[in-house]
Amino acid sequence: MIMSRDNTSLIKKAADIISLVMHDVEKKIRPGITEKQLASFIRRRIVHHGGKKESFKTIVSSGARSRLVHGYATNKKIRKDDCVIVDCGAVYRGYCSDITRTFFPGHVKDGRKKIYDLVKKAQQRAIMAVKSGVPVKRIDRIVRECFGVLGLEKYYPHTTGHGIGVKVHEFPRISVRSDDKLSEGMVVTIEPGLYFKDKSRYFKRPFGVRIEDMVLVKKNGCEILTTARK
Repeated sequence: MIMSRDNTSLIKKAADIISLVMHDVEKKIRPGITEKQLASFIRRRIVHHGGKKESFKTIVSSGARSRLVHGYATNKKIRKDDCVIVDCGAVYRGYCSDITRTFFPGHVKDGRKKIYDLVKKAQQRAIMAVKSGVPVKRIDRIVRECFGVLGLEKYYPHTTGHGIGVKVHEFPRISVRSDDKLSEGMVVTIEPGLYFKDKSRYFKRPFGVRIEDMVLVKKNGCEILTTARK
């Protein structure tokens, strides 16, 4: 969906709301809270900050459950050594937002921080390539090449993003299989992730990392709409 000036202001507001919510989550998340308690907190904060409701079912997945791409909240308690993925969105006057952050409530002593830094680096490189006229497959390929250098592309099971507007998933799909190009005025997500389903000598148990932001495509670059700290 290509935004008009009025539509852009509305979706920016939706992005502002969910950014504030994620800031609240960063302060709220702690060992002992359950995933469902955190998801319920997110829904309340969306309304508190001016949103109508969540734009999709909030994802909170911690510990070994963070290896799930769509790990909806359970009664599991978050532990201090968990990796926690929070993926949520808000609706504001008919427009949707979408953001993902990965948190470490305690001190990270193993290689998970390096994986987090790699995902963050891949996202930054992809965002830097966003501008009008760029094939979406190039954006997706940048992420896969970043992971592939370390032989980790097989742990990246989904596409790099999607359009967003009145629906949370819209045209275009940011995929190597798509022949679409970005156009000025589009709002898309950039959301790389890595998911490890098995233990290894580097990681004590399965886990995943995902970072997602919304960006507004411009003629010579893009504007990042979601501003919560990474």
